[in-house]
Amino acid sequence: MNFQTQFIKEWTVQALRNYFIDNNFHEVETPTLLAKIPIEPNLYALKTHWSQKDFDFYLPTSPESSLKKLISQGIGNCFAISKVFRDLEDIGPTHNLEFAMLEWYEMDKNYRNIAETTQKLVLEIYHSILKKQNKSITNLLTYQNQTINLSTPWYFFTLQELFQKFANIDLSKNLTTNEIIATAKSKGYNTDGITTWEPLYTQIFINEIESKLPQDKPVFILDYPTQLSPLCLPCPNNPGFSQRFEFYIGGMEIGNAYSELNDSKILTDNFETETKFRRDNNLPIHPYDQEFIDACGQLPTCAGIGLGVDRLAMLFADTTQIEDVIYFPTSKFIEN
Repeated sequence: MNFQTQFIKEWTVQALRNYFIDNNFHEVETPTLLAKIPIEPNLYALKTHWSQKDFDFYLPTSPESSLKKLISQGIGNCFAISKVFRDLEDIGPTHNLEFAMLEWYEMDKNYRNIAETTQKLVLEIYHSILKKQNKSITNLLTYQNQTINLSTPWYFFTLQELFQKFANIDLSKNLTTNEIIATAKSKGYNTDGITTWEPLYTQIFINEIESKLPQDKPVFILDYPTQLSPLCLPCPNNPGFSQRFEFYIGGMEIGNAYSELNDSKILTDNFETETKFRRDNNLPIHPYDQEFIDACGQLPTCAGIGLGVDRLAMLFADTTQIEDVIYFPTSKFIEN
């Protein structure tokens, strides 16, 4: 085992925790066993069973629901570094069945403010690791023989700009299933048997956009379709899109941020829509959390982000394999 890459993960976690404690955030230890969780597109929960009480629990797909319940009660700026789990996703070079997620929330802020914090945070963590390694402080990160400049500002693009630039698609005119099927057909995609919007959107994004993102600096992608963003505030002047960003470093998606939705009626409708979609398509359904919905209806103005700690450590350790920064990766338990 290469302990040096494991130590970089250790130092990453230490530096993340120190950053938020130094900035007066409350650290929350979130539960691993949940009776109900939010039901979101493309996120499927692992289920476990408590035999003593004949009761099902679900493992968290993120620490979000627990943190938002505390925010609705007035805890203020807070963060958690937690293990999270995703079913119906395979393990691979950048994904483990259980992985470490940092999630933080800032009061009276929006997703643009979270982007500012993210830039500062990543640079400070990198400098902290360089100090641990007794290396000179620099803003230039070498990852897989590519130099990435972490100096601010990073690149900012809207998703609509990227679809127009790289795929020649007006995304605002492709927000329904029929529209995106027609566009995909015209571009030569196989649409046989596809009856929903998201698979074709994802194919186009991965094939025509993600691989073309600049890699000399980190990239923020702003304003995602509302149908992919059920927990986000809508963009006030851009119908069909919501205040969300994802950010990429070295070609890897590292984090996902929102201006937080605080309308319980809209949230209930979104969860009901997703539940119906799963039922109609014979996909796993879990009970969604009414207490979470009620808490979101009492949220102050705030924004939050989930950040993949293992992937961030991969960048600092200059490795393409998530197993290099996890002592006990899932693959070790399922090898034949």
